[in-house]
Amino acid sequence: MNGIRNLIWWSLFIVTAIAVQALLPGLDVLVVGLLILLQERDYKNLLWLAPLFIFLQEGVGTRFFGSSMLLYTVTTLFLRMGQWLFEVESFFFIVLLSACLVAPYYALDWLMAPLQNISFDTDKTLEKCLLQALFLPFAWRILTLTRRWTRHNEVAE
Repeated sequence: MNGIRNLIWWSLFIVTAIAVQALLPGLDVLVVGLLILLQERDYKNLLWLAPLFIFLQEGVGTRFFGSSMLLYTVTTLFLRMGQWLFEVESFFFIVLLSACLVAPYYALDWLMAPLQNISFDTDKTLEKCLLQALFLPFAWRILTLTRRWTRHNEVAE
């Protein structure tokens, strides 16, 4: 029963993430799922969800082609480095992490644009990065609260 609830939760998350990304271009909602998987140390689901997130982000996302895997790698590295100093499940840590991710998001867009012969708009890219930094902590908080429905039942059984 836990596996079914978990599968339903992740399926709803993916559908919602794609819908939100369609409404707000430039936003990466799937990175919140990656953070949740890493915080829960759910490596079994990470093995199949992380590649799915990357494929979805490359296919329907608004980032430059190839940058999603690099962004998810940087996010994973920053989370792992931060867990030595902070409690990774605290809202403060997620705010700090999202602020630190502005630079890699901006830098990767800056690096990828000339490689793909796309003009780089500094103001638009900075707005996207700041929107991502503001969105990440609140989306993470909402999703971790809904995630407790699945995780609570795993502990109880």
